[in-house]
Order: sequence, then C-alpha cells, then structure tokens
Amino acid sequence: MKKSIGIDKLEVGMFMEADVKEGAKGGGGKNNVLLAGKGFLITSENQIKRLREAGMQNVTIDTSKGKDSGSAVAIQAPKPIVMPREPRKKPLPEGRKVEYKDELKKARATRNVVQKQLKSALADAAIGGSMDRTKLDAAGKLITDSVFRNVDAMVGLTRLKEHDPYTANHCINVCVITLAVAFADGVDQSTAEMLATATLLHDIGKTKVPLEILNKPGRFEPHELEEMRKHTTYGRDVLMDMPGVTEEMMLIATQHHEMLNGEGYPNHLAGEEIHRFGQMTAVADVYDALTSARVYKPALPPHFALGKIYSNRNIEFREDLVNLFVKALGLYPVGSLVQLNTNEIAVVCEPNPGNTLQPKVGVFVTRYKKLRTVPFVVDLADPNPSEERKIVKVMDPTKYNIDVEKFMKMCTG
Repeated sequence: MKKSIGIDKLEVGMFMEADVKEGAKGGGGKNNVLLAGKGFLITSENQIKRLREAGMQNVTIDTSKGKDSGSAVAIQAPKPIVMPREPRKKPLPEGRKVEYKDELKKARATRNVVQKQLKSALADAAIGGSMDRTKLDAAGKLITDSVFRNVDAMVGLTRLKEHDPYTANHCINVCVITLAVAFADGVDQSTAEMLATATLLHDIGKTKVPLEILNKPGRFEPHELEEMRKHTTYGRDVLMDMPGVTEEMMLIATQHHEMLNGEGYPNHLAGEEIHRFGQMTAVADVYDALTSARVYKPALPPHFALGKIYSNRNIEFREDLVNLFVKALGLYPVGSLVQLNTNEIAVVCEPNPGNTLQPKVGVFVTRYKKLRTVPFVVDLADPNPSEERKIVKVMDPTKYNIDVEKFMKMCTG
C-alpha cells in the first residue's frame, strides 16, 4: 500500500516509492540527493537528514515493502493462500485407466447384470428357444469395458464361486480370464467384445446335455463322459442357427477342450491346428475348473492351479499363452492364502501388476496366531512400510478350514 507522509515522519525501515531527484526542491547543487531509481529502502538516519536538506516536504512510501507510518515493525507482504495438498497417489499401473477399488464396485454390478442375462439366454437355449443376441452382445461389451478400465478388478471377482445348472458363472469366469489374457496379448477392444460374447457362449452346448448327466454330483461313467464331451459339437450346432456368428465364435465353442499335444477333444487337434482364441479359452476353462469345488474334489487354491497350468506349458498349452496367463493373474492370484515373513496369515486381495511378488494382502491372523475381527490391508509394495513384509509361503485353505472368500469380501468392501 502506498502512502504520502511528511518528511518528519520518515523512519529507518520505510521504503520510499518516488525518485528523490524529482521531489527535491532547489534543483541542482550540493544539497541535491542523487539516488537512482524510483524507490529505495531507508537504511540510516543520515539518509533522512540528507532528504530534509534536499528540501523534501512530503514523500511517498510503500508499506508492502517497508515500515508503515508510526510503526516500528515492517508490514510483511501478504502470504499466499496455500491449499492443503491431497495425499499423493501412486501412478496407475500400465494399461489401467481407473483405480482397482473404484472399478471393483462397477465390476460387481456388471457381473450381476451379465449373470441374469446369461442365465436367461442359457435357459431359453435349453428348451429349444432362441437367444436374444442383442442382449448377449451387450453383456459381452459390459465385461469388455470393465476389463479395459481395470482388468484386475473383474479378474479378482472370478475367485467368488457359485454353481448353477447351466454353468453361467463358469462361463462368465472363463470369459473374464480369457479377456484378461487377450488384453495382455494386445487385443483391441472391438476384437475383445467379439471374444467376450464367444466365451460367454463357449459352453452353450451343455444346454443340450441331459440334466441328469450335467448335474451329476459324482464322477461320470464312461458313457456319461462321452455324452458330456459332446457339448463342444452341440455348441457348434446351436451357434450355427444364430445370426451374426463369426468363425472365431464357432472355433471357440468347438476347440476349448483341444490340447496342444493332440490329447484333447473332440477332434484331437494339435499345435497350430488349434485357433489362438481356442487355446486362450482352454487355459481359462481349465483354471476355473481347477479352482472350483465339486462333490468329488475340493477346489484347488489359485496359486496351485496356476502352477499346474504352468507345468503343462508346451504340453497341453502354448507357452506364450501360459506366460500371458500368469502375467494377467499374477504369481499370487487374488484369493491366495499366504503366510508372511512376520508369521502373519493373509489373503491376497489386490494384485500388483508392476511387481507380482508384492500384491496387497488382508492380514487376518496375527503373528501370535490370534484371529483379527477385521483384516487390515497391507500393500507389500509400499516403499515406506512400518515393518517390511513379504510372502514366504502359499497355504491351502482347505487344510485350515479357512473361508477365504469371507475375508476377501471384508477386505474389498
């Protein structure tokens, strides 16, 4: 703020705004104050004395740069308003457009919608009716959109298992895992949408298998197994009657049980005879089957199922697709039960695409073997942890009577 004051009120510490030469009376001469510039800080009584001698009567001061009139304390320039900073967020992993936790909510809603639409379509097919292709394509697009926003969220939900007469949940899981592999393989979104519809229908032929065989609680007799395996050719027949079915959709329905070594069915194809999408679907189909419980077998923990598939690379499955599969799910897939170096027990609740060895885990058993009422989530990749934790062992929850899905839901909300 600028003020005009009398010369007798000028003090050391004030900032004079006007050029002294312009304000002094008498023009030149030995009393003229020769100070350059349009302003300067008064630093001594001698300067004030010289200004008086120069004939100055009034001076202009700038209180934002020096003392105010009659004040012994210089007025400080107003401090800028500093808005509180939001906590710094980690950059999103490569290929992810939104946070995992944000997409997880949408992914749950998407899965519920797709589940209803697919169950309805499969039920219609079972009684010989026509399926609404528009709804099926819309369902495939919903899943694809979620995968392209954050693939990890939808994949994480495949750990939640349910069983239904026409295996709708299995079809959704296979769809999601196949899309995750395709996403890692660089498939564009348009192709992924076709692949989504195709994999949702990969087991459509099971609607033509007698229910007493389809829902048999125990192992199949040889003739029952033969009939069950016909679902691949039944699927081809059903799809042939649908409009707009692509060649890839047909091949996925018929080839998702073919194996690289020629020991699959129905046509014992081998190697490059199997379409790449057929092989992708085969990997996803086997993984979901291994991690699903049946009357005659318990569910295999995700990490162990992944290991079993990995051991069959270049035997049953193409090695490059298995590597993409591992990349998509992580070394410790969501739902894996793990022991930490601190002797705590935790469940993997969120993957870390940047470092699959360091996912987020929900710790629910303390180092003193006490069960926590509510698990607390630890990011093993946190660069500033209060205590460094790492996974040292993967455990089988069936041996410890632990409901992994319960703790997963508690961790993810």
